[in-house]
Amino acid sequence: MKRLVLILGVILVMVILCSSSGLMAQDPNDPGEPDTLYLTAGGLHSLTGDTLYVWPDSFPQDVIIYLNVWNDNDVYWFVAVFIDNCNGPPCNADLDLEKNNYSDSPKGFEGSRMEHIEHKVFKLETWPPTFYPYVTNVDHSEDPMPPGDGLLVTFTFTVFDTGRICLDTTYVPPGARTNFNSTTYANYCPFIKPRNFVIAKCDYSSADPNYDWNTDIVDVVYLINYLFRSGPRPCVIKSGDASCDGEVNVIDIVYLIGYLFKGGPAPGYCP
Repeated sequence: MKRLVLILGVILVMVILCSSSGLMAQDPNDPGEPDTLYLTAGGLHSLTGDTLYVWPDSFPQDVIIYLNVWNDNDVYWFVAVFIDNCNGPPCNADLDLEKNNYSDSPKGFEGSRMEHIEHKVFKLETWPPTFYPYVTNVDHSEDPMPPGDGLLVTFTFTVFDTGRICLDTTYVPPGARTNFNSTTYANYCPFIKPRNFVIAKCDYSSADPNYDWNTDIVDVVYLINYLFRSGPRPCVIKSGDASCDGEVNVIDIVYLIGYLFKGGPAPGYCP
């Protein structure tokens, strides 16, 4: 009986450690510095990365959030379980399997540090608000993810209004919790840094089509890609109209080059 109580106690402690970032201490099976999962903004976003910008003229729209990992151990497989604590009106940030099913589409793991592993899955539990991606290299038949830092998974959320996405780790009974597996066949819980993202409409920013709050050569390249290479449009079309002639065209590229490199007039705020 005492043995059973001890085993149940250990299981309970592991669940708490792996499902509550506020209480989590370093797992004893994670040697060295604690491996860490952290979230960053994709697409158009503020300099701090806390705000994801959407075009002001249409909903629904997709926003991108990256799940990244720093690790100093080889990782053979992982499960990362998340909850969106802010899901609901007005934002209603949805995840659907067509955009996030990594078994059928390479998008989520494209460029990922675990892209080379064959079996990758995205699963929705009671949505809103729980979901988790996982890699199932459980027999160690494929090469592990070596120590390093970088992209693990790309999440695509569809938003229906402005609001927030608030991602934290959680636990899905009976057994889904955030978990890594190392070369020693030992499972361990990495640190997870929760993060809140504000979903906001772009404001009009003159001569700043890439919306980074600067007017520089990057904006020239952005307009070239938009006009001639099917690149993304400016978040607000007027932000690409450097010449204020009511259109976004090659004249705006020439205008910005003249301003940046030839002492030409500064772009104005177009009405």
